[in-house]
Amino acid sequence: MRVIPKAEDKMTNVTISIEDEDLKQARIVALQQGSSLNAAIREFVKSYIGNTKRYQQVTDSILQKAERSKYSSEGHEWTREDLYDR
Repeated sequence: MRVIPKAEDKMTNVTISIEDEDLKQARIVALQQGSSLNAAIREFVKSYIGNTKRYQQVTDSILQKAERSKYSSEGHEWTREDLYDR
């Protein structure tokens, strides 16, 4: 999927360091996908941001559910025997 930035999108150029062989392989993969390395990196950054937001949302949801849970280990000190008791 090729993403073409809209004229009104503000773009900032960045400089990154990457191993020569990795750069070569990334360019080949982008070309095979009908894209450019710039477009692939833009999509990666968007995906990275989205994944980070989703991870935080899931973490927050789990913590909220844990706080509302009627089950708690508060006040109970676990021993090795308790944990491994069969």
